[in-house]
Amino acid sequence: MKKVNEVESKKIGQPVRIRLHSSIRHPGQEIEKHELTAKGRLIEKANSFYLKYDEDHNGENIQTTLKMSERDALIMRSGAVKMRLPFDTEQNRVGEYGNGPATFALQVKTNHLEFIEEANGGQFKVQYELHTEGSLLGTYKLNITYTEGTK
Repeated sequence: MKKVNEVESKKIGQPVRIRLHSSIRHPGQEIEKHELTAKGRLIEKANSFYLKYDEDHNGENIQTTLKMSERDALIMRSGAVKMRLPFDTEQNRVGEYGNGPATFALQVKTNHLEFIEEANGGQFKVQYELHTEGSLLGTYKLNITYTEGTK
């Protein structure tokens, strides 16, 4: 039987330090690289893990939630940017992106997905393509590592 404080900590989440590395290649352009460090929370629920953290985007806040499992994943962002990107290595999925009043549908083709949960942290990697109206928007690589604690 789990102790009450173990159950409570799973509901509110374990504090974690997050490092995000991304690279984007738009057709005909150089690769863009981005790095982000943030403090967030890791929540375990129903055989999935959720990373929750906030980002600053040109002075505006974006709340990000990443749902991770071994077979599929989902990135949800709200605030200055609204985005929903589902990842599934077995089939293409439909996502959406919005900035202000404009929102458009995206086709998400997941080429590689890896999630490793370790004793004091974990790692999530995904490589994917985004398409809209039959055109390739870009090829993306995302690598997120997280470790317990806030220091």
